Amino acid sequence: MSISKKGSVALRCLEQIRHNSSKATPLYLNPHAWKGLPADQIFELHNLRKNSMGEKYNPSDEERNAILSTISSLVKGQPELDYTYAIDGFKERFMNNTPSRLKGLPKKRSNVYVIDEGATPHEKRRIEHLTRISAYEMPLLAKFRQPYNAPKPTESPIKLTYQTDFGDETSNKFNRTVVLKVDLNNLGLDEKAQHNFKVLAGNKFNIDTNIFTYKSHQYPEAAQNARYLVDTLNKLIKHSKESDFTDIPIDSRHMKRTHKNAPEPEFPESWKRPQDAPIAKHKIVNKLVELVKEKKDEKYVAEFSP
Repeated sequence: MSISKKGSVALRCLEQIRHNSSKATPLYLNPHAWKGLPADQIFELHNLRKNSMGEKYNPSDEERNAILSTISSLVKGQPELDYTYAIDGFKERFMNNTPSRLKGLPKKRSNVYVIDEGATPHEKRRIEHLTRISAYEMPLLAKFRQPYNAPKPTESPIKLTYQTDFGDETSNKFNRTVVLKVDLNNLGLDEKAQHNFKVLAGNKFNIDTNIFTYKSHQYPEAAQNARYLVDTLNKLIKHSKESDFTDIPIDSRHMKRTHKNAPEPEFPESWKRPQDAPIAKHKIVNKLVELVKEKKDEKYVAEFSP
């Protein structure tokens, strides 16, 4: 028998073996034999293969080509593709957060385009999602538009000032500090009660501007400090009306000079006592310095004298 005949016989035997093996293996496990079948049958085989393999399911190129071959046969009214691959950019995605129960299994390939630098895919998808919302959903909020009615200004004389650094921690000293300011003329106190209020306020009261200023940051939240300041002011007003401190003068030592043209404080002449000034007892260093200067001057002049 010639060599060509032997080769043809071996080829026929190999084809028979492949045919017998394909008969022994179920059709849903042979994606290379799906091409040419109806679309509904291909998708049924695909679902069977995916359900039977479970976590070990790994899509292949033969399965992808078989699914893509059914696109032209689908017409309007039939169910859309629930599983498709992109022909271009078919990349393999390696996950670094694979659970321990999935380690060692074949790597799954995805149709998601993975870039090597720049934003990661999930961040890119998030930005695209927000862009769609701003383009298609946010304009629909116009039907909920309502006219803005500014609230009427309150007639309370108290002014509370809050401050924030726009940080997440609201309990630091800067964010929890609240400042209370109130004009004494707006509290409705008579002359006696105003005098008592100034005595009780101490250095928290500005005599020039007639404004009481008090701040607090002893509590962890700004609302607690604001409540403490208001309660303290109410107690001061209550004691100012009930007490009598007319015999106590108002202390203004905490006040600083607020005007540039204000005269400087002068030291009384009667307080000056030069006779009590300390006397310098040790002047030997100054004498030595003077002697050295005289010697050097004499030596310098002697060089130029005739």
